[in-house]
Formats: sequence, structure tokens, C-alpha cells
Amino acid sequence: MTIVNRMSIGNRAAVLAGALSLAAVSMAGAQTSGGDFHWSKSLPSGDRVRVSNISGDITVTPSTNGQVSVVGIKRGDRDAYGDVHAVAEERSDGVEICVIYGDGDRCDEDNDYHRSRHRGEDARIDFQVAVPANLMVSASSVSGDVKLTGTQGDIRASSVSGDVHLDHLHATSLHATTVSGDIDAQMDALGGSGDLEFETVSGDVGLEMPQALDADLRMSTVSGSIDSDYPLTVNGGMSRRSLDARIGKGGRRLAISTVSGDVRLRSTK
Repeated sequence: MTIVNRMSIGNRAAVLAGALSLAAVSMAGAQTSGGDFHWSKSLPSGDRVRVSNISGDITVTPSTNGQVSVVGIKRGDRDAYGDVHAVAEERSDGVEICVIYGDGDRCDEDNDYHRSRHRGEDARIDFQVAVPANLMVSASSVSGDVKLTGTQGDIRASSVSGDVHLDHLHATSLHATTVSGDIDAQMDALGGSGDLEFETVSGDVGLEMPQALDADLRMSTVSGSIDSDYPLTVNGGMSRRSLDARIGKGGRRLAISTVSGDVRLRSTK
């Protein structure tokens, strides 16, 4: 009888321990899926949302509720999570989300980072950002990919070590750069007459533009090839690696360049 009671108590303890373990795992998963940084607010039309990352990806998608929503998820060495933080600083023309390392770091209005001391970046933050259509976007990462979907207006996207992906944009002007990475862009519509610039050092550039396009085009590569399926009126020199030409009536500047890689310009079907 005593043996049976001890076994029963042991079984209950094992079941309780298992339940607590599962609960802990479930809570940890909920915290991770919920994100480590949250910021949301409605901003006036025409404001700019700036997201400046150091190590991590940035993904921007259309908002479904009219508010800007930012979720930051830490990844990497959990022991280093306390060294990396995201902050939101509201400006007169919008908001800036930036990443800082250490207690004394800050970022200023020019998106520059001022570090109190150097430390290993064993942890990173990936940002998921939802932006209403009436706001402009600037997104930059030092080490990470930048992906914008459905963004409108004056658009800026950049990385130092990472790819830049731009999907279904409605742009009035655009500046996309990376040093080591590819640039892929699909423009659903163009408004205004602002410049469109795409530049990488080591990587390919592939663009898809609306069929009705009027632009003054410059394409160039040092080590690679260039290709366009638009009818072109050549303005200056033309070679396998550089081209100056007019598309349609000309007008806005369309500059596409890489040092080591191919350049492709396609018309939407």
C-alpha cells in the first residue's frame, strides 16, 4: 500500500513537472512570436517613417488599420540580448526607429549612430513594419536585407551587406543602394517626376517597370552585362557595359549601376 502511494506521488510529480516544462516552453514561444519591441501610432499624411538597423533585416508591408506598427524581434545569442535595444524617436516630420547598443548610445536626426563603446554584435533585431499608404518610408540596415512591399511616394532603401527587395511599389521618386548584395524592384506605378536610382557595388540589379515609361536612362556595369527590353533612343555612347538613352518621351532620371554584376530592365507584361 505504501509502495503504491509513493508511486502515485511520483507519477503526480512527474506529470506536474512535465506540465510546468510545457508551460515554460509555451510562454517562451509566445514571447518570441510576440516580439521584443513594439511601437504603433497614427501619423499625419505625408510624414516619413525611418527605420535604421545595424544588424538585422527590415520588412515593410502595407498597414491594414491606418497606423504605423513596428515589431522588433531579437535573434542570435540570448546572453547578448540585453546589449541591443530598439527605440522610437518622434520627429517633426514623422518617426525614426533605430537600434542602439549599450546604455550610452543614441541616434540623432541624421540617422547617425553614436556609440559609447564598441562591443560585439552577437544579437540582432529583425524589424517587421506596417505603414499606411499615405506615409513615406526610409529603411536602412548595415548588415541585413531590406524588403519593401506596397510602399508609396518618395522611397529610400539601403543596405551595406544585404539584398534590397522592392515589390509592388507606387513611387514618385526612389533611391535604392547596397554595397554587397542584389537589388530587385517591381514598380506597379510611377507618379511625379522624381529620380529613380538603383546602385550596388557587388551584385545584380533587376528592375521591372510599367510599360508606359518616360525616362532618361543610364545603365552601367564594370564586370557584367546590361540588357533592356524597352525601345531606346540612344543619346550618347553605347557598349556592352554602359548605355545612355531615352525611353519614351524622356524626362525623369533612371540610373541603374553596378560594379560587379548584371543589369536588367524589364517592362511589365
